[in-house]
Amino acid sequence: MIPHSKPCLGHEETEAVARVLQSGYLSQGNEVAAFEEECAAFVGRRYGVAVNSGTAALHLALVVLGVGKDDPVAFPSYVCAALLQAVSWQQARPVLCDIGPDFNLLAETIPAECPTVIVPHLFGARAPLPEGKVVIEDIAQSIGGSTGRASQMAIVSFYATKLLSTGEGGMLLTDDAALAEEARDRREYDNRDDFTIRYAYKMTDFQAALGRVQLIRLPGFVQRRREIAQAYSEAWKDLPVRLPQGKDHVFFRYVIAAKDRDRLETYLRNEGIEAKRPVYRPVHQYLGGFFPNSEHAHLESLSIPIYPALISNEIQNMIKSVIKFFG
Repeated sequence: MIPHSKPCLGHEETEAVARVLQSGYLSQGNEVAAFEEECAAFVGRRYGVAVNSGTAALHLALVVLGVGKDDPVAFPSYVCAALLQAVSWQQARPVLCDIGPDFNLLAETIPAECPTVIVPHLFGARAPLPEGKVVIEDIAQSIGGSTGRASQMAIVSFYATKLLSTGEGGMLLTDDAALAEEARDRREYDNRDDFTIRYAYKMTDFQAALGRVQLIRLPGFVQRRREIAQAYSEAWKDLPVRLPQGKDHVFFRYVIAAKDRDRLETYLRNEGIEAKRPVYRPVHQYLGGFFPNSEHAHLESLSIPIYPALISNEIQNMIKSVIKFFG
């Protein structure tokens, strides 16, 4: 079976983690500080604050930006549940928006009275940022492209199957020194002279060591993803499917839309290929509301395996299997 997702790890990652384990210093320390500095520089921001998940990074961004109870926060319905979780942890009010053809937030569906917007660059395509809003960019699926540089804050996830992996982990990125300092203060609660609500959000040094190696390899990962995507798009350009759209795509996911999505998914599984719905369930199906583009995407979208560890025979097998399905 060709899995839908798979991290790309080598001996460099093994050596980096072993080095930290052998040092005996496992918790947050010098490796985390170095990873923060290197990742911020890579994205083009001044400060990075490493945490233990992308959801924690998003929650911390909301905290330090002053988003509180009943404050409206806009984001697209067609996203993973992490955005809803982070907003709900702050007891803020989720304001759902619809998406465009590239699966990204449709700016005209953002209510004028909503001051804060979370903008994911879904599946790796760069989304436009709304003007006149406090914007948190979610670059969990687009780090390695041109995203994350033009917002008040950006957050990224380093989950096992993301573009850059530390197993679990995330980071908050900003150019504002005061916001970065508050985020650092809020990510841990021990040894404090005052009390405010703080969180157990620290990253470990061995995760950061893994992330530092992955960061060096990330441009190569993105190049390989783009090469595979080009091969898919060239082979399937005449099939009755909608191929990925969007600007500066890094192809975290290669998502097609097909009327026979469910049959295609079953067929590929029988061929030894694990393709999946790219979003398990859009948020409006939890909260209510009608978002036609999001609903349409949910019914027709299928994510085809794309990651640097794929070998040529696997890629050709997937290309031929999709073509065979459509006759």
